[in-house]
Amino acid sequence: MKVVDVRHEVNCVFAADAHWRMCGVPGVAVVTAGPGVTNTITALQNAKMAESAVVLIAGATTTLLRGKGSLQDIDQIALLKPLVKYAASPKTVREVMEQLQKAFNVCLEGVPGPVFIELPVDIMYPMEAVLKTYMDGMPKGKSISARLISAYVSRHLNNLFQGVEDLVLPVRQPRKIVRPSRSHLKRVQDMLNKSSRPILLVGSQAMINHGELHDFVQAVRQLRIPTFFGGMARGLLGDASEFNFKHGRSQALKRCDMVILCGIFCDFRLQYGNIINNKAKVVSVNLSREKGTLNRTPSLFLLSDPCAFLVDLMNLDIRIRPECSAWLMDLQEADRAAEAKIHDKSRKEIPDYVNPLDICISANQFIDEHTILVMDGGDFVGTAAYTVKPRKVLSWLDPGAFGTLGVGAGFAMGAMMARKKAEVMIFYGDGALGFSIPEFDTFVRHKMGVICIVGNDAGWTQILRDQEKILALPTACNLTYADYHEVAQGFGGKGFLVRSKEGFLQAMKAAKQIAAGGCPVLINCLIARSDFREGSLSI
Repeated sequence: MKVVDVRHEVNCVFAADAHWRMCGVPGVAVVTAGPGVTNTITALQNAKMAESAVVLIAGATTTLLRGKGSLQDIDQIALLKPLVKYAASPKTVREVMEQLQKAFNVCLEGVPGPVFIELPVDIMYPMEAVLKTYMDGMPKGKSISARLISAYVSRHLNNLFQGVEDLVLPVRQPRKIVRPSRSHLKRVQDMLNKSSRPILLVGSQAMINHGELHDFVQAVRQLRIPTFFGGMARGLLGDASEFNFKHGRSQALKRCDMVILCGIFCDFRLQYGNIINNKAKVVSVNLSREKGTLNRTPSLFLLSDPCAFLVDLMNLDIRIRPECSAWLMDLQEADRAAEAKIHDKSRKEIPDYVNPLDICISANQFIDEHTILVMDGGDFVGTAAYTVKPRKVLSWLDPGAFGTLGVGAGFAMGAMMARKKAEVMIFYGDGALGFSIPEFDTFVRHKMGVICIVGNDAGWTQILRDQEKILALPTACNLTYADYHEVAQGFGGKGFLVRSKEGFLQAMKAAKQIAAGGCPVLINCLIARSDFREGSLSI
C-alpha cells in the first residue's frame, strides 16, 4: 500500500477525493486528532457536495482520557456528523473492522459521499505498548486506591483487546447500480421521438459508474443530439465530435423543446432552472430525488444512476426527427462563432504581460490522451474552462458545486496515485495557488512530476472586476506579481517565469521533459487582467 504524506491535512482529503473520482475506489485520508480533523472540514464539505466517496480516519485521545482535558481532545463525531454520511468511534479493537466495513459500504450507497471513523490511540497500538503507557501513569504502591485503579485499568485493557485473534479483514463490496425502470425509459423514448430541439446535459454524477463508462460514451455518440458536458464529464467525447458543444449553452436551453439532465441539477450553474425554456420537457436523472427535483419540477424524474440510464436507453429505438438536423447545424454555427470570437480576443497583445486566452489556447498543443487536467482558481480557471480541451473521459478535475479554491495540489496527488502513467497539469489562479504551494515539497519527495501553469495577474480578479464597478474600490482584491516559480525551486522543484507566448511555449516544452523525470514544474505566467469574463460572478 502506497502512503503519501502531505504538508496539510486538507490536501490529504482533496487527494482522497480525486482518487475516488479517477478510479471509482474510495480514497482514504488519515489525519491526527483535533486540529488535524478541523483542518479537513473544507475538503469534507467539498467531497459531500461533489458526491465523492471518501473515508476519513482520524486519531483520538485514549478511551480512558476522553472528556478529561486530554491534548487535542474534542468531540470530533459531533463536529463532523453534519458533513458525512456516517461517523463512528470504535470502543474496542474488535469493533474496528466492523465499523470500517460499514463505513466503506455507506460511502458507496446511493449518492456517494464522505464518511468518518475515529480511532482512539489505545486501540491503534499493540497491547504491550498500551499496557506500559497506562502502567507508567498509574499510582505506585499497595494502597487500596492504587490496587483498585490497577484492577480497573487491567479489566479495561482486556476488554479493549479481547477477540483480536479472531478478527477477519473486511471485504470491499461492489457498489450497487440503481437502474431505471423500463416504463420510465419508454416515456423518455416517446419524448425524444417527438422532440425537434432536444439537448443532453451531462454532469459529474454520470461519471461515477466506472464499470459502464465505455458503454456510456458509445451511448452518447449513438443518441446523436446536441450535448453539453460539465464538471467531470468534460472531455467525454474527446475534442472532435459534431455533437459536443462548449459554447452557447444558455441560448440553446432557452430554445430547446426537451432537455435531459443526466447527473446534473438546477442549481446556480443552470440559473436555478430559469434558463431552461419554460415550455420544454425536462427529464431529470439523478441518484438524489432532492437534487433531481430542485428548483424546477421535471416533466419526468428518474431515480437512477445517470450512466446506467443512458446505457439502457440506447437499447430502445430512438428515432431522431429530421428537424433535429437543422437544430444541430444552428448550434454548431453558434459554437464556431463563439470559438472564433475567443481566438480573436486571444490575439490581442499586451506589453510586458501575456494574454490569458493565449496561454490557455496554446496549452492545448501539449495536452494528449494521457493528460489529466486539474482546475484550481477563479478568473483564470474560468477562462481555461472555455478554451482548454481535455482529450478523453476522466481527464478533468475541478472542485464541483462548492467552488473551493485550494484543491489543486491534493487533486493532483490523488490523480497521480489513481493513474500512475498519467501526466497531470494544474491550471492555477495566483490566488488559489497560495493555498497549496507548500505541497511542492510533497511532489518533490514522492517524485510526482506535476506541471503547474499559474495565471498570475496579481489579484483576486473574479471579484475585483465587478467590485470596482459597484463599489469603486479594490479593497482586499489586489495581490502582487509574486515570484512563485522561485518558491517552487525552494522546495526542490523547477520554476519558469513567463512574460510572452513564445516564453510559455519554450517553458512548456522544457516542463514536459522535466516532469517526465519525476520533478514538479511551476510556470509562472505574468498575465494581463482581461475583460473576457466580465459579469461572471455566480451566486
